[in-house]
Amino acid sequence: MSTRCFVPAGLGVALLVAGLAAVRGVPASAPGAQPVAEPQPFAAWPRDAKPDAVLVITGQTYGYLQPCGCSRPQLGGLERRANFIAGLKAKGWPVAGVDLGDVLPAAGIVPEQVVLKYATTLPALREMGYVAVGVGKAEFTTGLFRLLDQYAAKKDQPPFTLAGNVGGLVGDKVTPRATAFPGAGSRPSVGLTEVVEVGTISVGFAGVVGPSVAKSIGTNTLVGVTSDKDALAVAVKELADDLKKPKLNVLLYQGTFEEAQKIAKDWPQFRVVVCLSDDAAPPETPDVVTAPGGEKVLVVRVGHKGRYVGVIAAFKKADGGFDLKYELVPMGERYVTAGDEDAARKANPTLALLDDYADRVKTRNLLGKFPQGTHPLQTQNPKLNLSYVGSEACAKCHADQHTKWNESRHAHAFEALEKAAKRPAQRHFDGECVLCHTVGLGYKTGYRDDLTTPALKHVGCESCHGPGAGHAADPKDAKLLALQSPWRADKADRLPDPAAMAALAKLSAADRAKYAWKGAERRTASAVATACAGCHDSENDPNFDLFSYWPKVAHPKK
Repeated sequence: MSTRCFVPAGLGVALLVAGLAAVRGVPASAPGAQPVAEPQPFAAWPRDAKPDAVLVITGQTYGYLQPCGCSRPQLGGLERRANFIAGLKAKGWPVAGVDLGDVLPAAGIVPEQVVLKYATTLPALREMGYVAVGVGKAEFTTGLFRLLDQYAAKKDQPPFTLAGNVGGLVGDKVTPRATAFPGAGSRPSVGLTEVVEVGTISVGFAGVVGPSVAKSIGTNTLVGVTSDKDALAVAVKELADDLKKPKLNVLLYQGTFEEAQKIAKDWPQFRVVVCLSDDAAPPETPDVVTAPGGEKVLVVRVGHKGRYVGVIAAFKKADGGFDLKYELVPMGERYVTAGDEDAARKANPTLALLDDYADRVKTRNLLGKFPQGTHPLQTQNPKLNLSYVGSEACAKCHADQHTKWNESRHAHAFEALEKAAKRPAQRHFDGECVLCHTVGLGYKTGYRDDLTTPALKHVGCESCHGPGAGHAADPKDAKLLALQSPWRADKADRLPDPAAMAALAKLSAADRAKYAWKGAERRTASAVATACAGCHDSENDPNFDLFSYWPKVAHPKK
């Protein structure tokens, strides 16, 4: 199945990639696909004993509700996470989940869609058995009050929001957390600690925001952040005084790894500190920090976009203590729900939540709210009034090129959203998916919807060459001709011919470096690959290689 989502095609990269890199939408899974071989998790754990408590740890999901599904293998998604957790419970393991925060995109394109992702994710986490969720820069940027109104303020049920040093902001004064976030039930909608029984172990959780995140949110969010150390002192006392007497304390720390290391040394009452990850792919093992008193604290990072899940298991020892085991598990295809669509939805409640999300995206016409900026060529040449005309208009003068394009998958890209996407369906109404399956969405005169701009469906000529009205009106104009190939630093720049590209595709990276490039071929290949990477990025198309792909779409020169 090919269902592209996410960043813009071709020339759109420079203008939109910064904003779209963090707003991946709800993409399709690959129902019925044979799983790619993946390592068996927990192989090194004790085989003769079940854990006494298991914690599933996630964070920095950034609104990635499902993997794209356009190519294989891909990681992540709420559907797979739900199946993974269900599998742990099926082993008889007692499981609870916690999330560091940054549930939604750090920078959203359609604000209403960003909030909708939060309202979809939190119930999904509740279904999975999550206890608590932290608050990060993404939540502050979107508006914490607005998000809490979608879930926490209306539902006195887990996952509970923990950010103990957060309050309201009036002028330059931070109001108390309980006053700023009173909630609708028996507790504030933003708490400091939570204690739950996980199997036979009482586990305490706390959540605070570190100085780096507090500084990054500025003063325009109506939310203020006080000292994390003051909040931690209160948290430690609350946990110690709790009637459940937690034996294992976990801190959701919205701060950098460096900050978390210091916190681990100063507050060894927390055996586990979960902190932010700078890298999308996290370390396979947690860092162990030794406090001055000799206590060992695990500092855990789980990466970005829900592609990996951290699992901590506590095994009781004879002396009353317990050993902690850790496993980083990639959310691969082994966790896709088995069966046809009806059977899958009966087995996995998360799929119904994703269906509801897709329904709301459609009924609220969020595609119509997708902003339109100016394409770089439009910005650089305002007097030319460049606009999109569609691939059929190009066929009048470029018949051979159009025939080649029409044989490619690019020419049928929109059909993947209309017909192939199933989990959820209706992707052709979701701008975050439509972006890479049409021409010019996000730009003036570009794709808007199937009714008003049908000529701009699919990935067409102008996805790479830019808006072509000027060139169509005056095909011999040298300036307009140059605009249609902006990856060329010189008009003589060319890629190697398709046969040479196919030969390069078979070589290793080291052998490619030895290739006898002609003229500016290397420079041109790099520029073209960068343009393609707007949609064929490392997550959506992990096997993309220009040298392999180009012969499939290469069209005659003219």
